[in-house]
Amino acid sequence: MNLKHLQTACYLYNQLSGYDAKYLTLSERYPNLQLNTKEQVVALLAWLRSWGCRQFKKADEEKTIESFTQWYTQHELSLPSTDESLLDYDLEKNRRAISELFDALAQKQAARKLGRNRDFDVSVGPVGAAKTLFALRPNLFSPWDTPIYEGLNLKNDGAGYTDYLFKIQNELMDLQSQLLTSGEEWSSLPKLLGKRHRAYPKMIDEYFWITITRGCDPHVIEAFFTNRQVTAS
Repeated sequence: MNLKHLQTACYLYNQLSGYDAKYLTLSERYPNLQLNTKEQVVALLAWLRSWGCRQFKKADEEKTIESFTQWYTQHELSLPSTDESLLDYDLEKNRRAISELFDALAQKQAARKLGRNRDFDVSVGPVGAAKTLFALRPNLFSPWDTPIYEGLNLKNDGAGYTDYLFKIQNELMDLQSQLLTSGEEWSSLPKLLGKRHRAYPKMIDEYFWITITRGCDPHVIEAFFTNRQVTAS
């Protein structure tokens, strides 16, 4: 991934969405989010809704809180530590654990939906699970959405999500090499991208959100401005 293209994508992300501000509100209020209190689960659900997760209906919030609390109680000890970073995390060694964490959460009941002839359960789902894991461990996990995993031909389960983390990890390693070559420190990446947060996996996800979900190609944008500069000169 070209650093200039990532800069373009992150700039567009800042302009086309308010997601960063909503995430910063949650992370500044709960810098070490834990789902063992109702207050924090309610805050998580409010943030998930603000990030487009419509399955978490307020009418079913008590059931949703129970589902998240149960999952967290059962799997808290399996979560990676808060100081783990995706850049140097051993994904291969922990592939199965991450996949199981994801699947257990994605399959939890989020709400009930009224059908024509019967009611049926609505699960947390792959998008809700990814965004929740990201909120819990933003240095290691990443959000994603349906267009992204479909556009990258990834399965919408724990195995597919782990593959997505591998892809992001590889991109981060490549960016680290680019920064080293240019004489920049790794810690300078958020500033170079105009980001107020330091959730490195999310920075790569923003590229995919811009290029896949929103269909903006940084290569085309770069070529446009390059051609304008040539014409102007």
